[in-house]
Amino acid sequence: MKKLILTVAIVCLNYFIFSQSCGTCRQSSLNYYKYQEYDKAKEFIDFCINCEKNKTDPRVWYYRGLIYQAIHVDKKYKALDPEAADKAFEGFKKALLYNFLDPTLQNLDIENKQEDLIKFYSALNDMKTKYTDQEITVDIIMNQFPLLANIFVNKGIDAYQNLKEYEKAYKYFSNSLFVSGLSGKIDTPVIYYAGLSAYKAKKYKEAKELFQTTIKLNYGATNEEKANVYYFLADVYKQTKDTQKYIETLKKGIEKYPNNNNLLVVELINYYLQSKQANEAKSYLEIAIKNDPNNATYYFALGTIYDNYDKDFAKAEEYYLKALNIKNDVFDYNYNLGALYYNKAADLYKAANEETDNIKYKKLKEQADENIKKSIPYLEKAHELDSKNLPTLESLKTAYYRAGMTEKYEQIKEKIKQLTQ
Repeated sequence: MKKLILTVAIVCLNYFIFSQSCGTCRQSSLNYYKYQEYDKAKEFIDFCINCEKNKTDPRVWYYRGLIYQAIHVDKKYKALDPEAADKAFEGFKKALLYNFLDPTLQNLDIENKQEDLIKFYSALNDMKTKYTDQEITVDIIMNQFPLLANIFVNKGIDAYQNLKEYEKAYKYFSNSLFVSGLSGKIDTPVIYYAGLSAYKAKKYKEAKELFQTTIKLNYGATNEEKANVYYFLADVYKQTKDTQKYIETLKKGIEKYPNNNNLLVVELINYYLQSKQANEAKSYLEIAIKNDPNNATYYFALGTIYDNYDKDFAKAEEYYLKALNIKNDVFDYNYNLGALYYNKAADLYKAANEETDNIKYKKLKEQADENIKKSIPYLEKAHELDSKNLPTLESLKTAYYRAGMTEKYEQIKEKIKQLTQ
């Protein structure tokens, strides 16, 4: 019986303490906050929000926002909660909503529903709107949100650059945009980085909207940066299989920034090459060469089109040589030019063998021998750059044989044997 009485007494005592704490925790949390004892302020405010009577008290949520924001900022207390900034955001948001006296406004979903956000703005701008304490709303929007926006930007940068956690980065940048938007600020660079984070997190719907906004706001310190936004937006369309919008976006970027569009041009050229639209690829390669005349890649690409699509030997030779004059230590450049001469020789040898007129035969044979000799230096350079490439070795073997270079022919035969054993 004594044990039962003791148990009841303890329960009653706990209930009394709980009831008393619910009545005083709000003020206690604020007092500890003012004295910068954030660990104790956290204990009281965490307890406070679990009291039924405090769940819709805007002051409780406002203090919670202040306390958790201070925990995030203060190095001494930051380890208390790695998600302190998010909890500050939640506290301030609920404080803003519960501060409205109108119950319908308290239930607005201002983060996820555009129509609710519009109602929220309308209420803030309506002089007739009534609050529990209007100073809370003014302080959050004018003083706390600008600080919180910067906190989220820094967290977004850390998640993006250091942690490579792009979904988290997107969330932080989005939070920054939300709070800075409520305080009347449009932060264009943050919109761009939110778009990049969404893009890398494969959240293509969100990335598309953010890049479209970035373009409308004309973001970018240089025209090259502005053109790059078109590239990312185009790639979003590419990833979502919207080919028409993909091509339209690339062309718009090229048209808007004709002298700063190499990324866009290359992307469009690659598309045309992959879809075997050679004439379109050539026209944009000519634009690329005009903008960047010392880029060997463009000359090489143009050479491959004349070589493989147009079968124009002279033009292919011209552009391959231009690429090599700029950069002569690239395997593909050397191999393709060597192969161009080699294939030309093969066609001439075939024509000579079919020729019954001896004079014409000799002439075709001489032309074939000349092209074989031309192919050898480029194939040798290609072999030097990639000694295990079998097509190069096989072509060199035949070229050496045709040119009567017996010693080199035997050496290449041995190399091929060693590689294929």
